[in-house]
Amino acid sequence: MILLLLISIATVFILYIVNSPIVVIFFVIFSYFVIYRFLSREGRFINEPSVRVEKEKQKNKAIFFSEYDKSIFNQNTFPMFIVNKNFIIEKSNVAFNSFVGKDSNNIHLSLAMRSNELNEGLNKAFEKNLKLDVNLIIYDQVHRYVQAQLFPIKIEKEKFVLVILTDETSQKVSEKIKSDFISNVTHELKTPLTAIMGFIETIDGPAKNDEKQKSKFLSIIKTEAERMQRLVNDTLALIRVEETEYQIPNEKVDIYRCASSAIDAAKQTADKKNIQIKLSSSYSQNELFIRGNDDQIIEIFENLISNALTYSQESTTININFEVGSSEICFIVEDQGCGIPKQDILKVTERFYRSKNAAQFKKSSSGLGLSIVKHIVNRHAGRLVIESEENTGSIFKVFLPVYIEK
Repeated sequence: MILLLLISIATVFILYIVNSPIVVIFFVIFSYFVIYRFLSREGRFINEPSVRVEKEKQKNKAIFFSEYDKSIFNQNTFPMFIVNKNFIIEKSNVAFNSFVGKDSNNIHLSLAMRSNELNEGLNKAFEKNLKLDVNLIIYDQVHRYVQAQLFPIKIEKEKFVLVILTDETSQKVSEKIKSDFISNVTHELKTPLTAIMGFIETIDGPAKNDEKQKSKFLSIIKTEAERMQRLVNDTLALIRVEETEYQIPNEKVDIYRCASSAIDAAKQTADKKNIQIKLSSSYSQNELFIRGNDDQIIEIFENLISNALTYSQESTTININFEVGSSEICFIVEDQGCGIPKQDILKVTERFYRSKNAAQFKKSSSGLGLSIVKHIVNRHAGRLVIESEENTGSIFKVFLPVYIEK
């Protein structure tokens, strides 16, 4: 525009110097004025779209919250998000992003979390403008039980739904643990209690004056009482593990030291059966570190070694080895025991489950050891692999994530 003004002044000046008629000079000035107006209008049209886009952006930024409300929304401890009718997440707070493990703003809901129940609830909320409560399960490595509260909102004739999530996993797990505890323990305690009561009645009756029989029966009572003690201790240990299963630990754990500690604890039992426990010499302490909880890793070793000792004959060997990968470390406990039938391998980590080969060892085991191992491994985001052959032995492989220095 400035260039056009300079050109028009120069033209008028030249026309004046050469004594051009006044009419011509006015015509030229008028022509430049028309051109100037035309270009000014075109420039305004060109700039207006970008101005409108910028205004639209500003409007979208403030459509849901003021700066104060936005702060409250982001700092709320409950996972929250706002979704439009196309299931695009318009806004999500920090708690929700942490819940799903990603920044969920402006992505489709299915990319953040998948739930048919939630989708159906959202459709109903949009169609009928109803406030709804939806119970759903998120199927992850560990199932999570969630209640979603749906609040329809309308802003500038557009429909949205505010979703507030409440994680009820701990409550549901606690209820299930209590129910299972009562059912399983009642069943498992019934047998030793019946035996103890029967032998006490015998000692107090027919065998009252028979010292030899009394000694025999008292020995059986002691064995059954020890079995009850193992059962109660293992059940309490399992409850502790299940209650923390959804809290992933982040400690730096020396896995070799944990293995050594568990072997020392099992030495007396191993010596009674003349069983050797051999720990790999390829590594040593302060070499192998995983991300986890020190006490629970020792508990894995103790249960696997105890399991191997229980189901192995005398004068056999238990080998413990390690395989190191870039992202995980695998430790292997291999025994020469009775083995597990193929059809039972997937079931042996269930509470109180015993394979048919293990029936003869029932009094020496609570039936909870491998269940405890499975839950601890799940808590550590690891894997448990079992390989076994009847009358030959079993191999238990536990894969756990490597500890990475931050």
